Amino acid sequence: MNLFSSITEESFNYLIHDYGFSEPVDTDGSWKTTFLYANDQLEIEIELNYRDMDTFIFLRRLEHKQGDTSARLQLENIINVEPVKSNGDQTTIEEFEKGIVNKSVLLKLNISQIMNKTEKIFS
Repeated sequence: MNLFSSITEESFNYLIHDYGFSEPVDTDGSWKTTFLYANDQLEIEIELNYRDMDTFIFLRRLEHKQGDTSARLQLENIINVEPVKSNGDQTTIEEFEKGIVNKSVLLKLNISQIMNKTEKIFS
């Protein structure tokens, strides 16, 4: 596990302990690592994009019929804020790490409201 993966799992640990999400399933790609958390309502995908040196959070409502899922929406679109963009290949390791933590805080501040309005958000 690399440093960024460790920071991600530590930063988003509240999803497991406070909101009943599963342990993350992590997948390594050529330019990204994703972490998929799920509970009975939502899937939350955390993407560490190494090409852009940025972190993205996508949410998808789980349908109750045969595991169907709704459209995948970016966190910032759901909460109606402008996404903070990284400086791409000019981003330092420290800035990338801070970006992971900042996205975690943004989700933590909004997760309860999102879970309470899941049906409305994803309809």
